[in-house]
This record gives sequence, C-alpha cells and structure tokens, in this order.
Amino acid sequence: MKIDDPDQPLLAETIDHHRLFRLDGNSYVVLGAGGGIGEHVSRTIVALGGRVLCVDVNGDDVDAVAGSLRMPSVVADVTTEAGIDIAATRAIAEFGQINGYVDVIGRMHRTQIADYGLAEWDQDFRVNLAHAFLAARRLSPLISHGAIVHVSSVMGSHGGRTAPGYGPAKAALEVWSKELAAEHGPRGVRVNVVAPGLFLSPRVAATPRSSNDSRILAGRPMLGRLGQPFEIAATVAFLLSPAAGYITGTTIPVEGGSLSRDSTGLDDLLN
Repeated sequence: MKIDDPDQPLLAETIDHHRLFRLDGNSYVVLGAGGGIGEHVSRTIVALGGRVLCVDVNGDDVDAVAGSLRMPSVVADVTTEAGIDIAATRAIAEFGQINGYVDVIGRMHRTQIADYGLAEWDQDFRVNLAHAFLAARRLSPLISHGAIVHVSSVMGSHGGRTAPGYGPAKAALEVWSKELAAEHGPRGVRVNVVAPGLFLSPRVAATPRSSNDSRILAGRPMLGRLGQPFEIAATVAFLLSPAAGYITGTTIPVEGGSLSRDSTGLDDLLN
C-alpha cells in the first residue's frame, strides 16, 4: 500500500482494511522453495493472492511444489553467481518487476568446536550468507515498492556448542538485512528477518529421540510445544503484506517465547 502523501494522516475510513493482509496481484521469488519452510511460504503467498517463482537446487522437489501451485519453477544453486543469475533471468521473464523475495536457504553443520575446521567455517558462511549477498545484487533491483524477508534463526542471537558456524552466519545475515533496509528504504522497499526457534521441520520430526528428550525440547517454549512450519511462513507473509508497511530493518523471533524464559536457572530450582 503506497502512501501518496506521507505528511498527512490517513483517516480510518479511507483505509482498505480487508486488503491489509492480502498479496493480490503481487509477484515474489522464493529461494529454497523445494520443501520445509520454503514450501510453506510459497503456499501461503499463493493462498493470499500472490504469485511465486519457486527456486531450489533440488529439481524434483521444486517442480513438485510449483506444479501443485500452478506456478513457475527454476532449478538453481543461488549460493553461486551463475545460479542467482538463472533465478533473476527467469523472474524477469515471468514477472518483469517483482514485489519482493523470500530467502529461506540455510544449513546447520552440527559438530563440536574442537572438531570444526576452517573449511567447515567457510562452507557455513557460504551456504547461510553468500546467497543473501548475491540475491541483493541481482533481485533487489527488480523490486518495485515491496519487501524482502530473510529467514535466520534464534541461534543468531545466543551461543551454542554444537553448531559453531551456524549462529555467527545467521547473526551476520541479520546485520546484512539491516544494511539492505537502510539502502532500499528511501525507495519504499522494506527488509526484515524472521528468526525461528526449534520447530517441527521434517528433519527434526524424523530425528530419533527418547520421550524424555522430546519432553525437554517441547518444554522450552512458553507455549509448551514446538512450532509448526506454517507458523513461520505466516510471519513471513505478514512481513510481505501492507499490514507490515512500517516495519523494516528488524528481526522477529518466532520461537514460542523460549527466548523470554528465565535465563538464570532459578525457575528450575523452584520446581
């Protein structure tokens, strides 16, 4: 929703309220659309009236998602310059200008710091960060008054011992998003981040765990359960919508309140 006169308040009765959360007629590129959060994001955008170009390195998966939505797809590794060029060229062919893009690409390399080397560090930053830089260079110029959303992680804001490069790379992604927000804000393009906590992704759901371990993980969030992928996608869609028209340069945690729990450990002593 464009603000024609930014110096004048809009009267409540002049706002088209039923369209605030809609994406009708808008076009987006979803990087990492072949499964998980990316698939949920693509389906949510289409359900809200938008169009998507589904991009993923896995051809079978992304073609299946796009086919079910009757939307275009392209197979590309957008962590490379050649891959992001392929995605941008297809976006131009399909939509001309776009209203934004969603970057869902990431990977966690789980290991102890003592067993973690420079090669793994470089790979973690390439997989979790390089694509955001490349997408900004090739896709952001195609945006006409819209929004960019990156998917980070709550691990970008706290320390951990089992994924040494993942948190630092996601923290850098969040700062990069702030820089993009400052760069593109004057032309009406917003840039934000969604930071999920632990949620029931296919990988998490398929990991064998004891009932006690599952209880501990589900007990960490204040809501007493792990998140669902559609709840991440819904937050992404909100940030793309006119309802979030004055939100930019920020990170929204979607973690069921787990980051707001007592950090001293005293609550656990009272049980």
